[in-house]
Amino acid sequence: MLRIHPENLIGCNLSQHFKIIRPAIKGAPDFATISKQSRSLFLLESLHNGIQLKGQMIPDQEQSVIFFLCSVWVTETNALAKFGLKLKDFAIHDPIIDFLFLLQGQNTALEDTKKLTIELTQKQEQLQQALTIQEVLAQTAEAQAQKLEQCLLELQRTQSQLIQTEKMSSLGQLVAGIAHEINNPVNFIQGNVNYIEEYTQSLLNLLSLYQKYFPSHPEIEEFTEELDLEYIIQDLFKILSSMKLGAIRIRDIVLSLRTFSRLDEAEMKTVDIHEGIDSTLLILSHKFEKKFNFSRIEIIKDYGNLPLVECYASELNQVFLNILTNAIDILQNNRTLDLAKIIIKTCLDCNLVCVSIKDNGIGIDEKLQDKVFDPFFTTKPVGQGTGLGLSICYQIVVDKHHGQLNCISKPGQGAEFIIKIPLCQSRQAREVDSVQKVLG
Repeated sequence: MLRIHPENLIGCNLSQHFKIIRPAIKGAPDFATISKQSRSLFLLESLHNGIQLKGQMIPDQEQSVIFFLCSVWVTETNALAKFGLKLKDFAIHDPIIDFLFLLQGQNTALEDTKKLTIELTQKQEQLQQALTIQEVLAQTAEAQAQKLEQCLLELQRTQSQLIQTEKMSSLGQLVAGIAHEINNPVNFIQGNVNYIEEYTQSLLNLLSLYQKYFPSHPEIEEFTEELDLEYIIQDLFKILSSMKLGAIRIRDIVLSLRTFSRLDEAEMKTVDIHEGIDSTLLILSHKFEKKFNFSRIEIIKDYGNLPLVECYASELNQVFLNILTNAIDILQNNRTLDLAKIIIKTCLDCNLVCVSIKDNGIGIDEKLQDKVFDPFFTTKPVGQGTGLGLSICYQIVVDKHHGQLNCISKPGQGAEFIIKIPLCQSRQAREVDSVQKVLG
C-alpha cells in the first residue's frame, strides 16, 4: 500500500485522500453510512495519483473500525507502470491478472477489429466511388452514343434533304425549261388558230359564191359528193374549236408548271396560296382519273377568302405535292372504297393561314402517327418510297416557315394533314433565313 500510496493514511479523513466512485453515497461518508453499504462493492479513487482500489468495506462495531479489503483496479497493463506496479506484485490467486490478460486480448481484438472496420469502410468508399465513376462513365457513354446516333440521323437526313433539294431544283429547272419551250409554239398555235378560222370562213364564203354564180361541172359535182363537202364544212369548225381549246389547255398546263416550279421566286414573297394548290392539282390530274383497278378520285375544294401569303412559294408547292401524292397512293391501294375523296380546305385563323388536306382512306395507326414525320419512315413496300416526303414537308413548314404541321388520323377514318404558317413572316425569321443562306 505504501508503494502505491506513500502517505500515512492512519487517522486521516477518508474524503481527504479518496473519492468514492461507487456505491453512490449522499453527503460526507461516515462510519454509519459506510457500514450500511458493507455488502456493496466499493470503488475508491485516489485524489493524489488517480489510482483506483476495488474491494469490500468490513465494519467492526466493537472497535468502531472499518477494514477495506481491496486490490488495485486497472483495466489495462500499460496503466501498471504509471503507478510503479508490475504483474508479479499481484498475488497469484488474484483474478486481476487473468482479467488484465483477457482485457488486453479483448482490447487487441477490438483494435484489430477497429482497424479492419476502418479498412473495410475505406474499401467500401473506394468501391462506391468506383461504382459512381463507372455509373457516370456509363451515363456519359450512353449520352455520347445517343448524341452520336442523333448526329448520324441528322447527317443522314441533311444529306437526303440536300439530294432531294438538288433533285427538286433540277426538276424545277427542267420543268421551267420545258414550259418555256412549249410556251412559244403554243402561243404561235393559239395566235394563228383565230386567223385560220377567219381565212377558212372567207374561203368557204368564196366557194359558196362560186357555186351560186357559176354552173358546176359534172366532174366537180362528182368530186364534191365523194368529199362529202357539207360534212367537211361542219366538222372543220369543230376541229378549229377543239384546236383552240387544246391550245388553251396547253397554255394552262404551262402556266401551272411555271407556277409550281417558281424558279424566279426562290426568295420569300407574297403569293396566292390557292394558285399553288391548283397548279399542283393540275400536275397530278392524271392520277385522279379512273384507271385499270381503281376508281376515280374526287377532289373537293373548300377555299376560304385568303389574302396574299408571304412564303417560299416553290417549297410550299412541294409540301402540297408530297401530301397529295401520299393521299393518292393510299386511296389507290384501298380498292374497297366506292368513291375516293380528297378534301382541301383553306381558312384564316387570326394571323395563321391554314390548309387542310384530308382523304377518306384507311387512316394511320395511332402508334405510327408520332413517326410519320421522321426521316426514312415509310409504310410503303421496299422500293416504293424513301420515307423523306413528309420529313421534308415538316422541315419546310416548321423550320423554314416557322409554322405547324400536324397529322390527325384514326384507323378506318382517313388522314388529315393540317398546315399552318404565319400570314407574314417576322423580320427576325427573315434575317435568320438570310444568315443561314449565307452560311449554307
